[in-house]
Amino acid sequence: MSTRILCAVDFSKTSRAAFERGVKLARRLGAELHVVHAYGLSVAALPEGAVMTGPARAAELAHEAQSTLDGWVANHPDLDIAEHVVTGVASEEVLRIAEQIEPEMIVVGTHGRSGLKHLLFGSVAEQIIRKATVPVLVVRGQD
Repeated sequence: MSTRILCAVDFSKTSRAAFERGVKLARRLGAELHVVHAYGLSVAALPEGAVMTGPARAAELAHEAQSTLDGWVANHPDLDIAEHVVTGVASEEVLRIAEQIEPEMIVVGTHGRSGLKHLLFGSVAEQIIRKATVPVLVVRGQD
């Protein structure tokens, strides 16, 4: 059984730093690197019901995410990198994939928000730290 590292990315500068840290660790440990990007689909609540992202836009979002992730991974042809582009709540999807692949570690970036921003936006990294069953390396970003 090979060593696996799971890295969560949202394509921000912070997650790029987490990805590069995951790459370094995978190289150093001879590990498989699994990179997950989870994105949500918009839902607008109206008095008469809800309006969701249409299938064409959903396919476009998936294609854009996959293309961006492919670009990041292409810079590291020497590594065994598995890509996971999924729809859903980021922390839940990262933990779901972690359950499936059983990594030895999860690498995630954090924006370091506090106060009102933290209250409004929450923290994907915090949710992963609280619920993960393996060690989580948090890479602090500057954006």
